[in-house]
Amino acid sequence: MEQFNIAGNSNTSFILFHGTGGNEYSLLQAVGDIDPAAHIRAYIGEFATGKERRFFAPLQNGQVDRADLERRVVKFLKDWPQQKPEGKVIMLGYSNGANFLLALLEKEPDLADTVVLLHPSNLTYRFSRTSTTALILTAGARDTISSPGESLKLSKTLAAHFPQTTFKLFDHGHELTDEEVKFIRAQLA
Repeated sequence: MEQFNIAGNSNTSFILFHGTGGNEYSLLQAVGDIDPAAHIRAYIGEFATGKERRFFAPLQNGQVDRADLERRVVKFLKDWPQQKPEGKVIMLGYSNGANFLLALLEKEPDLADTVVLLHPSNLTYRFSRTSTTALILTAGARDTISSPGESLKLSKTLAAHFPQTTFKLFDHGHELTDEEVKFIRAQLA
């Protein structure tokens, strides 16, 4: 999977997964505000381009194309052991990127030290093991793409397998706000 890297001067690396239509630069400002000294690796979704760029095929009638998603997850996890940076690893995904991270966690729950899921959808993920990986999940009370009720339900499912799960509902829509970034920075401090 194509990626963009920025060297930092700490032992923390942020691994980023943008949302639909995003790119390798979409989450750089947020991570710079969270930890300006961290190393950054931003993966670039390979499904479509431009405004349609994503990490896996779009939903059809509200359903995930599990074959496409599975193929992309297996490919990423095959390459991850050689690409995983030394030190503390924090994976952060927004929307489609957060959904892709959840699919990775289905197969490999100990993927990172911390996983930050910004506005994921509840796509009936199936987790079979518990993990010490810390999860931070955020949602918007006025989010019309990832409904707050489904986000809360997802957080409860996750907490059963990831005991260190933190869920926070913000009074906004599907966008990433400064308030959310400050909350994540405080959680990671």
